[in-house]
Amino acid sequence: MHLSDFPDRLSPMLVKELRQGLRTRSFVGVFLALQIILGIILLAASAAADSDDAGSSISSVIFTFFSIAVLIIQPMRGISALSSEVKGNTIDMMVLTRLSAWRIVTGKWTAIVSQSALLLITIVPYLILRYFFGGMNLFGEIMLLAMIFITSATLTAITVGLSASGSVILRMVLPMIALPIAAYSMLMMMAFGGGSAFLIELVSLADKDSRIFVPIYLATCAYGGFFMLSIGTSLIAPYAENHSTKRRLVALWVTIVAAGLGCMSFTDPDVLPFFFVLILLPIFASSLTEFAPLVTPSYRRFAKFGTLGKTTGIFLLPGWPSGLFFCLLLSLIAAVPFLFSDYPYGIGDTQIYGVICLASLLFPAVIINLFRMNGPQRVSNYVLFLLSSGIITLVLAGIAESLSNHEFLWIFLWIPPVLMVLEEMGSSGDAVGICAIVLNLIFIGILLMLAIHTYRKSILEIRASLAQE
Repeated sequence: MHLSDFPDRLSPMLVKELRQGLRTRSFVGVFLALQIILGIILLAASAAADSDDAGSSISSVIFTFFSIAVLIIQPMRGISALSSEVKGNTIDMMVLTRLSAWRIVTGKWTAIVSQSALLLITIVPYLILRYFFGGMNLFGEIMLLAMIFITSATLTAITVGLSASGSVILRMVLPMIALPIAAYSMLMMMAFGGGSAFLIELVSLADKDSRIFVPIYLATCAYGGFFMLSIGTSLIAPYAENHSTKRRLVALWVTIVAAGLGCMSFTDPDVLPFFFVLILLPIFASSLTEFAPLVTPSYRRFAKFGTLGKTTGIFLLPGWPSGLFFCLLLSLIAAVPFLFSDYPYGIGDTQIYGVICLASLLFPAVIINLFRMNGPQRVSNYVLFLLSSGIITLVLAGIAESLSNHEFLWIFLWIPPVLMVLEEMGSSGDAVGICAIVLNLIFIGILLMLAIHTYRKSILEIRASLAQE
């Protein structure tokens, strides 16, 4: 009787990537190095078993090396996941095998995450041995391992999604810089913030703050991972595949829930703008840069429901014009918590930061659509312009700080993040708030003119083609 190594019900893409991934030198090297290092550390700790800090030291070492393996090395393996297929012109061949673009992307992501799960499983015996050294918060340490693994899966989704981009900076340079910095920051927090005990306490669900933090963090990881995989799917999918509608419905549901939570008393008003930036950034980056034209099959799915379907299609149909209408709708929903924050009858810091953040998200879209940048590179350009505006703002802030003069920053107020620096440096809050509102009105006006023209033209062409059938 012949037994296959993988069941037939598994995705062929997953099986192929797993077989190739488990044989690569990078995975084998990481796997063996992790076992050797942890084995040596445990032997050294056993020799110093009388030390009171031996148990906590072992935990810190386990989490440190596991974090390096799954937060840096494993996600980096997703950098070339889709780009290699795009360069080899094998995407079309895969589609001919009835594999959808979503299954191709998730298959590659699942293969890397499965290998990270294998590394996680090999850590468990070391935690069992560490238990005998005493002083172990068993549930907390298991939760921390799980959170590190989930973070690794999210980072892998980011690199796999970005790997479909044509920009080398976005696909390779940015992850290779950001991942080590993020991991280093986490290690420094462990070293100077009370060691791994601080993180263990944070995720142990032992107090109210922990019970709030863990669900929000898990929801953030799920939301960010889904969006990055969806964006990667859109970059390689044929135009007939509509991934925009599902993506926007998820963003709509999340924004409504976040707005409800933001109205509650336990929410700090100071973090509201940045909280909503995390939610709105993925949908703004994807919706305002969609390059695929509106095709007849997508329009038909909405038109068959009559007036209701056509009205809904204004917000949910593929294409950046409907994406703009949808993003403005989300902005209105996200504005609700700001009405319940401080200064309900004036412009306060919370409202000013919120308006500046909205202008910052619209700014790259204005450049892309005003200069008619077309093709899959639109998403890459959006992210690069957004990052560039932030970097330019930091440089200008450094110059203003060194000169002890921030008045010249008003020359650059057309770069929205500069307004945030002016607000932080003590400029007139009313003036900064008014400038931010004016910028938003200008950006929205420009985008609306372009979007309405493009949307009407697309709809008229589709209706004309349907009339000829």
